[in-house]
Amino acid sequence: MQQKRIAAAQELMQANGIDALLILTHDDYIYFFDEDRFQPRAIIPQKGQPVIICSRGEEKEIRDGLGAQEVRVFATVGQQMHEVVGIMQGLQSGLGRPPTIGVQFWFETPAVLLQLFQQANPQVKVVDSAPVMDTLRIVKSPQELALMQEAARIAERGMQAAVQAIRPGVTENEVAAEAIYAMRKAGASGTAVPVFVNSGVRSLWIHGTATAKAIERGDLVVIGLVPVFRGYCVDLTRVAVVGEPTDAQRRLFDTYLAAQQAAIEAVRPGVPVSELDKAAEAVVKDAGFGEHYVKGMGHGIGLRFEETPAPTIQPKHASVELQEGMTIAVGHPILAVPGIGGVRLEDTGLVAAAGWQGITAYPKELFIRT
Repeated sequence: MQQKRIAAAQELMQANGIDALLILTHDDYIYFFDEDRFQPRAIIPQKGQPVIICSRGEEKEIRDGLGAQEVRVFATVGQQMHEVVGIMQGLQSGLGRPPTIGVQFWFETPAVLLQLFQQANPQVKVVDSAPVMDTLRIVKSPQELALMQEAARIAERGMQAAVQAIRPGVTENEVAAEAIYAMRKAGASGTAVPVFVNSGVRSLWIHGTATAKAIERGDLVVIGLVPVFRGYCVDLTRVAVVGEPTDAQRRLFDTYLAAQQAAIEAVRPGVPVSELDKAAEAVVKDAGFGEHYVKGMGHGIGLRFEETPAPTIQPKHASVELQEGMTIAVGHPILAVPGIGGVRLEDTGLVAAAGWQGITAYPKELFIRT
């Protein structure tokens, strides 16, 4: 177990009036224990050692691998909840009052488990763990950056395979399969979000996926990859066109390329995330596409594909200032123009003292496939 991280979390818990963290997500579990479980479950009290909750078959591995002192085992979901209730009652007895429990309030938190927890522990006050976890995770360590650099290498393998697979008649699913296979072979454990291969009219979609749609001549194709390596991920998005691009398609691509570059040049410590949007939007407006601009040019990334600051999810995050050591993705929104198509270029980088330091480095060109 990474005792320094646990100790730092306990200090922040004390400062923020949180008596324990309830760990229900893969990213928080990986952060504290440097490994993952299909069903990550742990409780980190403000004082003392973490309690890991697992099935009986996993107990020896966890004790031996993590050196864990407190391991509670279960054979059924009911027994699992019984163990958690017992821990909460022990906390309340020691505090002399109902405990305040911090939980990650984000997409990955299983709503059903949180609901069951609250039903089984009605005396407990549940609060967002962000004051603790965002403070801990927003700046990356050298070890975390090394894992993200490896994820970038994997993303580039996947992008190369995807671009090479694009041709008329091939389906989006087939292109996505080639990218996934290449990334898995390169060491990825999976992807943080489904692989995007959006072609033709579907390139206009603000969020992507891959379908049985056949790619046609003249289509713009948006390819978005977010591979995961030991829990950490990067964003990499590129655009291809089947056949020679039209003047309008080329102009749209060049506009996004310039807008992304303007946002990247705005990256430096102390700058609010909103400044990235201002820089990019000015370029898009100058090119005559201002009405199609969607805000949210930059967001945090690391153990989650979208973490603080995430202004498209939490508008208040637009005022969050970039810090040296943060990792961010730049190029998040689609620039979608009906009648032309959609384009998007996204890269992951480090906020360094001198500004942007790229982590992903795949060529930025409109890939022409025939």
